[in-house]
Amino acid sequence: MKINRHFIFVLFLLFVAPWGMHGQSQKELLEQQKAAILKKIEETQRILKQTTSERTTSVGRLRALNNQITSRSSLIRAINEQVSALNEQIQEDQSIANAMSEDLKSLKEEYAQMVYATQKTSAGFNQITFLFAAETFNQLFMRMKYMRQYGQARKKQAAAIEVVKENLNEQIAEIETQKEDQKSLLNEELTESEKLQKLRAEQRRVVATLEREEQNIRKQLSEQLASEKELSERIDAIIEEERRRATSANSVNVEELTSAFEKEKGQLPWPVSEGFISSKYGRHKHPTLQRVTLNNKGIDIQTSMNAYVKTVFPGKVVGIQSIQGQGITVLMQHGDYYTAYSKLKAVTVSNGQELPIGSTIGQVLTNGDNVSELKFRIYGTSGTINPELWLKQGMSNQVPN
Repeated sequence: MKINRHFIFVLFLLFVAPWGMHGQSQKELLEQQKAAILKKIEETQRILKQTTSERTTSVGRLRALNNQITSRSSLIRAINEQVSALNEQIQEDQSIANAMSEDLKSLKEEYAQMVYATQKTSAGFNQITFLFAAETFNQLFMRMKYMRQYGQARKKQAAAIEVVKENLNEQIAEIETQKEDQKSLLNEELTESEKLQKLRAEQRRVVATLEREEQNIRKQLSEQLASEKELSERIDAIIEEERRRATSANSVNVEELTSAFEKEKGQLPWPVSEGFISSKYGRHKHPTLQRVTLNNKGIDIQTSMNAYVKTVFPGKVVGIQSIQGQGITVLMQHGDYYTAYSKLKAVTVSNGQELPIGSTIGQVLTNGDNVSELKFRIYGTSGTINPELWLKQGMSNQVPN
């Protein structure tokens, strides 16, 4: 089958180019996914390092380790996806290269046959004699046209060979680059797997140490639950009083704020710029104490030391409370909804103050285990609701056990 330059160009546009663009798009998507995971790992590494400054065994450190393990596992999965995608691309590119190689072989064989035929014909008769042997003018014209087309066909065949050779060389170079990328990814996966094994060994060591300190942990937990209960009672009392004070004069404004807040479900910004959910909302098992179930009225976000806490929605400060074990709490009203920011060491707002979204409330408290952790709650019309359903996805999708 004769393949000319135009056919090869169309073949390249219809087959090679779309696959190249698809592969590039998938590659960029996987790179973005990996970059997001790496950013999260860097954040939690700083938080994990903070917990080792004085004590190496605490529930906060275990939660940071758990989050690192989750993130590292996600990174390894992302690398594996990159390797798989690259393997598929290499196979596709290799099949294209093989097809090009076969085309090039066929083109060369056809060209050799044309050259041989020309030489054989030239040896048998003179082209001038061939032309003037025509019996009619029309026959002469047809013979001239045939000779011209035959010469053009040889030129096109030679050009087609050069085009395919060039594309084939580019394809081979691309495959070699992909193989180097594949090698680099496999080395990266090995490095990350080694880091993951070290983290799991550290996790087992911390768990074993905490289990030996069960009595002390139970005492700390009892004190924590008592302080949380006191804080919940104070917040409930403030909310009840605020709702009792509500009058028809400001009911329209309350309804507007309530409606505006509800429209932002799943889109509220995070109250801190970095960190991870160290304790999720609702009932869940304690990370080390067997047969102990916790019931969290909000979420705990472990973050960096001295992290600034910011409002997630416009509203009014309706309460500032200070309780041993819970630090300072700022309660804000947003119509029929309320947000509470606890475990602050200092605040920069005052009661009754109206604040726009993103306003700095204060800084996170760092406890005796060097854990900096914010407790964030959202109250609806019938009590607390899950803040994870209201905050933007992205900063901390993975919740360690």
